[in-house]
Amino acid sequence: MVLRTLLWRPLIRRPWRLVVTVCGVAAGVAAVVATVAASRAAVRAFAEGVEEVAGAVRIEITRPGGVPVRWLEGLRPLASDAIVVPVVEEVALLVELGDGVRVLGTDLLIDAEVRPILEQADAGSRVVEALTGRSVFLSAALADRLGVTRGDTLTLSAQARAEPVNISAIVTAQGLAKVWERVVVMDVALAMELFGRGDRVDRIELAPRAGVDPDALRVRAIDLLPDDVTVAPPSRRRETAQHMVASLRFNLVALSAISILVGAVLVATTLATSVVQRRHTIALLRSLGASRFQVAGAVLSEAAVIGLVGGVLGVIGGLLGARAALVSVRYSVATLLRSSLATGIEAEPWLVVLGLGVAMVVSLVAAVLPLEEAIRTPPLQGLSDAAPRPLASRTIALHLVVLGAMTGGVAWLVQMPAWRGLPIAAMVAALAVMAMLLVVVGPLLDGLARVGARPFGRLNGPALRLAAAALSAGRRRAAWAAGAVSVAVALAVAIVTMVTSFRGTVERWTEEGMRADVWVRPLAMERGVPTGELDPAILELAVDMFGPQAVDPFYSIDIAYRDRPVSLAGAAFDVVAVHGSVAFPGRESSEVFAEAYAAGGAVVNEPFANRFGVREGDTLVLEPPGGPLEVPVVGVFSDYSRSHGLVVVDRSLFLERFPGRGPLDMALFLADDVDALAARDRLLAAARGRFLIEAFSNRELKREVLAAFERTFAITTALSIVAAVVAVIAVVTVLLTLVGERRRELATVRALGASRRQIGAMVVAEAGLLGLAASAAGVVAGLVVGVILVEVVNLQSFGWSLQLQLPWSDVARLIIWVAVACIAAGLAPAVAALRVDPATVLREER
Repeated sequence: MVLRTLLWRPLIRRPWRLVVTVCGVAAGVAAVVATVAASRAAVRAFAEGVEEVAGAVRIEITRPGGVPVRWLEGLRPLASDAIVVPVVEEVALLVELGDGVRVLGTDLLIDAEVRPILEQADAGSRVVEALTGRSVFLSAALADRLGVTRGDTLTLSAQARAEPVNISAIVTAQGLAKVWERVVVMDVALAMELFGRGDRVDRIELAPRAGVDPDALRVRAIDLLPDDVTVAPPSRRRETAQHMVASLRFNLVALSAISILVGAVLVATTLATSVVQRRHTIALLRSLGASRFQVAGAVLSEAAVIGLVGGVLGVIGGLLGARAALVSVRYSVATLLRSSLATGIEAEPWLVVLGLGVAMVVSLVAAVLPLEEAIRTPPLQGLSDAAPRPLASRTIALHLVVLGAMTGGVAWLVQMPAWRGLPIAAMVAALAVMAMLLVVVGPLLDGLARVGARPFGRLNGPALRLAAAALSAGRRRAAWAAGAVSVAVALAVAIVTMVTSFRGTVERWTEEGMRADVWVRPLAMERGVPTGELDPAILELAVDMFGPQAVDPFYSIDIAYRDRPVSLAGAAFDVVAVHGSVAFPGRESSEVFAEAYAAGGAVVNEPFANRFGVREGDTLVLEPPGGPLEVPVVGVFSDYSRSHGLVVVDRSLFLERFPGRGPLDMALFLADDVDALAARDRLLAAARGRFLIEAFSNRELKREVLAAFERTFAITTALSIVAAVVAVIAVVTVLLTLVGERRRELATVRALGASRRQIGAMVVAEAGLLGLAASAAGVVAGLVVGVILVEVVNLQSFGWSLQLQLPWSDVARLIIWVAVACIAAGLAPAVAALRVDPATVLREER
């Protein structure tokens, strides 16, 4: 009877209340699920497909710049205990797809014993055909998507060259991991030719034969190889990739979790208002013998229903929203893993469980305070209507003590270092600042109610005084609505502060550091995601057209420094010593490069300097192939693209250690009398038919960088919008409840001569007071959180420093928007108040 009375009947009579609350929870859950799903899809093809592509391989032999194929001869003593396979693995643009695929070059004659995909009957019968021509194996899923079949031709962009390949077999990959759907398999010799590997492969794999201990095999392999190689299981590459993107994923998920906080406030608001709406019913049930346990069960059941339905809808919405979020997340991941590929969004079982679990936990935790109010509701004979009553001095003092303690905790947390490269303490501090809003909004509303209740002539008429009295009487419920709005405002202000600071910093960085007239790169994947290298022949073409002092190629390769992945790059120091390049705070760029060129030194980016405690004047000892490399650090430059760390040396030193490598991109510095757009068009015309490249003028390049910036932060901006929508729902819910509570009061005021206009103005004034209190608290908290994100989180996560810019104009517009939204939210409750019939209500109260 209790459940039917307190839960099912009200749900049937007022279904909108359940709907809006479920939508609020679903929005928060969807934000988390979309972020997690998109980030996993952006790295899955690389980080999580490693073991799947490796097959039976248990040991990989790798070396920065590649492994010489002559080492295969030295590994012959292992042939009886292991299958030895040379492998080239690269991400290439498949022109017909308009996106990237993973190219796997392997020894097709023996690889069928290692990777199950080559055991497919259709593939096995055509291995010889693949060995004698430019032929590849394609998955059936990819073939269906492209509409091709065996014998057709596809075009790969390899080193920015258009390379036609023939489809010799289509494999179904039945029973294999989904990652195989975007893998193109070819013979290792063809892969070496296409990607300019020379006499090197990317790795040599060892698949132990039956009964052979992999650890013992690894020890034997180490004894046969030079000291500068890595002999490790395939999982080592996955762990490295996951480590590189860990901070990015953590920050995205942490920001999306704040929207869950807004959803929790909405659940608490809804449950609290539903308890208030049914106080007389609860009191009557208590008088008839219902226990507190039964009443509590009804409240918790409602919370569970909200959590379950909201969780289901949130998971569905999150998986759909992840497709939109994938674009921005994938571009962010590509700055860390250039060889990353995005796979489709998958409804993984654990992700569904996560979404449902978060929704249920949030809903049940949010039910704690409403549960207390329901349990404390007395029997009918002890029930009386709430009257306006200000907070006691002791209560205000308690709030101040709690706020002081939380402020001290936040100050302590922001001083804590990152934990394993993750700004966990700083993010907890940001969430604590958000939680402080829930403590401060009650006293704020109390203060507004006190001010509004005082007569100030025409400044506050009867409508405002009645609104202030109503907020004082329903302060506890109103505080939850104000809390939801303030958290949403704080989230929006924090994100705007971070984005504004980042954008301003990046704009200054591009103006100071991007001085080239034209920038050239291989044709990019979808939405500008970079891939591959340029053919050295493109460099020769540019030198012939514009002269050697106009061309600055940029080479890069991943190495380890202090057992952590970093990038070692090469640039034309003699060229940038004349023209300048990246920005060195407080120093002229050209002077730094001239000094580095003369001293045979290096420049490092700020993330590298911060992560390893390196400063100008220090000496780095790097471990590239060929022995230790000692270089003095001549300068530290600003960089917002490689957060794992970047060391740049002169190209001659780079190519000495990594001969034959092609540049990732190329900058052109033209004479003052040369038109940059005309020069770009001449280069593209000369490359047409031979190379697949794209070139940007200086203005186009800066526009491309800012567009990439916008894609990167698109998902964080969407989070603030979700939170704002949820907050407006909370205001509507609470005001409708307060109107229902004051039916007799409204009827009495109407009977005493108040006009319909005055009644409507009173309710709208309540919404305005709520918005004023919430905006004031939210703006302050948002600015604090924004400073934490800019000054602490970004530095600990990515190693770069940003120039803090407080977005006062955006904050002012936000306050206006919130005020308008809250007033608009008050219109529906105002209409409900106008429908109160004085005669009917007063007759019922006799």
